[in-house]
Amino acid sequence: MIDIDIILSDLKTDKDPRTKKSLDMLNKMLSDHHEAGEKDFSVTSIGRLSSSKGGPGYESLRATRNSHYRRLIEAWASKSGTGMKKPLAEFSRSREIPTDNKLLERLDDPALRAIFGQIIAERNRYRNEVNLLKQHANIVIDKRPVRQFDSTAETAQDNVEVLPALTGVLTNMEISALKYSISDECMEKQNWQYTNAGQVKDMEYNTEILPRGFVNGIRKLLNEISNN
Repeated sequence: MIDIDIILSDLKTDKDPRTKKSLDMLNKMLSDHHEAGEKDFSVTSIGRLSSSKGGPGYESLRATRNSHYRRLIEAWASKSGTGMKKPLAEFSRSREIPTDNKLLERLDDPALRAIFGQIIAERNRYRNEVNLLKQHANIVIDKRPVRQFDSTAETAQDNVEVLPALTGVLTNMEISALKYSISDECMEKQNWQYTNAGQVKDMEYNTEILPRGFVNGIRKLLNEISNN
């Protein structure tokens, strides 16, 4: 059982009166935060709340010399059954079903991992083939009469713009970079998350890193490349 009073008393040892007062104010705010059932004990959120109540703000809480403030926040976070990392938003990708690779990593038996890895690979291949068939499912036949052209006139084919296939446009290194930019590994390493709208946001400050549609656009591009 975490005893906040003991921790607070220890943190106030050898501190000047001003710091002791700030610790008391921060402790009162954290107590109210805990009683309200809140789970966000990140320095950013606590700093904002504390500052609004006259206590130490974000800059003071994050300062290296003020570890006593962060230790108090950490104690209250533990008492509330959470940590100081900002909780994931409801729309966060990290809350979704684990990816295939993460599911495979949970299998301790190498033989089982190999078998299920093969099953997943075959499923992906069949899914790509189905998607390819869907793209060509709706074929429109033009039954209009063919227009006659003079021998000196440009043929219809001369006016047709042929778009190049995506194959070969990007190098393997560039494709790998695009895949990594929207991977869970990249999101976790940078403390980012992406929304269903394809927007990349910073989890700590809740600010936009990349606009809506970015992740979805990269996925579509990679899907087109894999289908070519």
